[in-house]
Amino acid sequence: MADRPTTPAVSPDDTDLALLDTLLAGDVPRRREQLRPARLHSAAEQRRVALRPYLLRTWLDHALHIAERTLVISAAAIFLYWLADGYGRDWLHELRSAQPAQAAMEPASSTPTLRLPDTAPPAVSIDLPALPFTTPDMDSPPAESDFMSPQQVLAMPATADPRPQRLVMPTIGVDTPVKEVFVIDGAWQVADYAAGYHHGTTLPGNTGNTVLSGHAGLRGGVFRDLGDLRPGDDVMIETGGWSYTYRVRANKAVWPTQIEVMNPTQTPVLTLITCTNWDTQRLIVVADLISARPRS
Repeated sequence: MADRPTTPAVSPDDTDLALLDTLLAGDVPRRREQLRPARLHSAAEQRRVALRPYLLRTWLDHALHIAERTLVISAAAIFLYWLADGYGRDWLHELRSAQPAQAAMEPASSTPTLRLPDTAPPAVSIDLPALPFTTPDMDSPPAESDFMSPQQVLAMPATADPRPQRLVMPTIGVDTPVKEVFVIDGAWQVADYAAGYHHGTTLPGNTGNTVLSGHAGLRGGVFRDLGDLRPGDDVMIETGGWSYTYRVRANKAVWPTQIEVMNPTQTPVLTLITCTNWDTQRLIVVADLISARPRS
């Protein structure tokens, strides 16, 4: 087998020497300016020089960053409070309302009672002589005097409350209690989880305008479907002793400043009010009285 030709090994020193000879033999490039010696800078100076083309954060940027964080946290806190105050309050109300109903449906458990025998001795009747200071005339009934004897005061029968106590709208499935509301700080209150009877407006069944309002969203939202009422639908109001039936005549949206919808009328009228169009307007339902009957 023939031997392969071998290449003589070149040491690193020989390579460096050859490169140095080549550089020395070549022409030196000419420069217009003489090379300046290198200057050493600190890390901070090098960072400043490297970031010179870019905008750096100042104290104003830090202040704006803190303000942005504060606004985001505040917005999140307000949103969580809105959820808890709205949906959380509704959930608690439904839970508390369901507990009495469930307790009423459960049968009362009969608790066995233990009756102890009568251990007291039988009473014995003993005739005792009259006391020494009594006389026969003292045992006789007193003679009627000329003065008027006090008469028993008879309790007056309780009068039925003429204010609305219950509102029923079968068409939209509403059966809710009614609470009286008042003007607080220049605005009408809105009852929670009930319809609100505006204090001072006409009582049901009388000539005039009976005004009721309610929430359309949270806090029960008893009037959330009020817009589904149409002319011809019936609305019932119950008071302490009477039940009144009204028939819807109109359904419209007005601006909050149009308070004339609550003005007195010449006939018995029922006006229902709630919010609509993202709380920018008020939904008004007007109904006329058609019948009244006493509650059994």
